[in-house]
Amino acid sequence: MLQPKTPQALEEGTGPGTLRDDCVICYSAYDLSGHLPRRLYCGHTFCQACDRQLDTLAHEQHWIPCPQCRQRTPTPRGGVAMLDLDLAAFLAVKAEQEPPRMERRPPAPLKGSAPVTQQPAGLCPATGPQPRLPQPRGCCWGCGSLCWSPQGSPEVW
Repeated sequence: MLQPKTPQALEEGTGPGTLRDDCVICYSAYDLSGHLPRRLYCGHTFCQACDRQLDTLAHEQHWIPCPQCRQRTPTPRGGVAMLDLDLAAFLAVKAEQEPPRMERRPPAPLKGSAPVTQQPAGLCPATGPQPRLPQPRGCCWGCGSLCWSPQGSPEVW
């Protein structure tokens, strides 16, 4: 749950990267619809509704001037909604609005059955003897005595 800020904490929390739970322009609490926390290039965060009002046309380009540091952020092609979310503030709002989740537990074993620790015997049938392939006897290229014959064979080529 987000904690209320003291006046001193509000003054200290105006720098970039500071987690805030309300917009410093309109004082509305961030939410998951019209007041999404959007981060400007300078790092300051304002709600999406205020960013829309700040969007101005200057020199044939749309810009959002930061009301805290006056650095200008170019408006993305899709508008203010395409600015990056302030992820920390967004997740804090989302966690506050969602009901708590139950912890997932592994499924309990069936009653009266022993845990399976080995593969069933009939699942993979045993393989029979492997086929024996004929072994080549010596060299077929006419190397003469340079080639070795297979092991266990008395013949030498």
